Amino acid sequence: MADLPTRIGRYRIERLLGSGSMGNVYLAHDADLNRQVAVKTLRDLTLDTEMREVFLSRFQNEARAAALLHHPNIVQIFDVGDDPNVGPYLVFEYVEGHTLKQLLKKKGPLAKERLLEVAQQVGDALATAHVAGVIHRDLKPENLLITHNGQVKLADFGIARVPNADLTKEGQFLGTPCYSAPETLRSGEYSEQSDLFSFGAVLYEAVSGERAFPGTEAIAVAHAVMNGNPVPPSEANRGAAIPGAVDTTIMRALSKTPGSRYASARTLVSALREAYDGRRPPARAGKRSAVRLMIVVALAGLVGIWLALEYVRPESIDVDEGTQAGSDAGTDADASAGANLDAEPATPLLSPHEREEAAKDELARAREALRNGDLARASAALNAAAELDPSNPDIEELREAMLGSSPDGG
Repeated sequence: MADLPTRIGRYRIERLLGSGSMGNVYLAHDADLNRQVAVKTLRDLTLDTEMREVFLSRFQNEARAAALLHHPNIVQIFDVGDDPNVGPYLVFEYVEGHTLKQLLKKKGPLAKERLLEVAQQVGDALATAHVAGVIHRDLKPENLLITHNGQVKLADFGIARVPNADLTKEGQFLGTPCYSAPETLRSGEYSEQSDLFSFGAVLYEAVSGERAFPGTEAIAVAHAVMNGNPVPPSEANRGAAIPGAVDTTIMRALSKTPGSRYASARTLVSALREAYDGRRPPARAGKRSAVRLMIVVALAGLVGIWLALEYVRPESIDVDEGTQAGSDAGTDADASAGANLDAEPATPLLSPHEREEAAKDELARAREALRNGDLARASAALNAAAELDPSNPDIEELREAMLGSSPDGG
């Protein structure tokens, strides 16, 4: 421990917490604010120029990502600096506890209630990142910190995709193969859906105690992810008594096709909860408002039809003009009826599944528009999604994000 620095910036170093491929993490004391913090530094200052640039870019990327995200389930960044002795450093909140990986190794699969608690917190963290346009790209049990009171913290945004940042070249793979989506391994394509695949792999391991894609050889594991399907979690661990509906939910998250996965992290968590107890999550206020609006519109339409019928009742028509008016009306009605019979319906009839998938597409357009600052386009896409699938929980979440993005705050 002779190489342990005594100070980094204004922070007094107490001990080494851990080391990774990129850097060291120390427990330190911030005398100015009288609190413990975690300080991350580059592990080796003697790296060649190219590797040093790679690590420095990841440092900067992690700082940008953390600065964009403020959520109780995401590790918070406090400070950045450059020390003359150790070089660049980042200062994070100190999360005392253990990782999900350590917990699973020590105690085995999570029980239903604990699993749902962890899933909810990870889902909330991911949803917050995705609304901000941040793709984590390395979600795995080692990057999920759990405090002694059970709070989960998503950590390590070093390789995250951040808006207006260029960490990697197009098509370059980053991450851990056994938790990475097929499209990222095949062609370096990252999206919210690739994070959801990783989330599904984490849930698979949390519920069964086994990795979805086991193995020690990275190439073999990557081949399995791209070309094979894992056995359902209940078969990976028959002693865990995993319901079939939970198998179905997690296996959908691990679908090879991004569009076949869930619309969002929170949608996946809701499906997991429903799979365990068969109870749909309660409707949010935004959904109830949408339903009430639809009822009002329908009633208004019925009132309009009733008034129209009242206006053309036979007793209100003058006897002398009745024949001509009736003849004209009948001709027009026949012509209209003929036209309607020949015309295509204005809106094609969709199955419930097709409406759900179409709503996902509109939500994706809304997110893209929101990231580009096009609030009008985002609003139009959200309205279309609400018409297709009013029960989708992501609609209200994106509306709130859109209101927060408007210049006047709503």
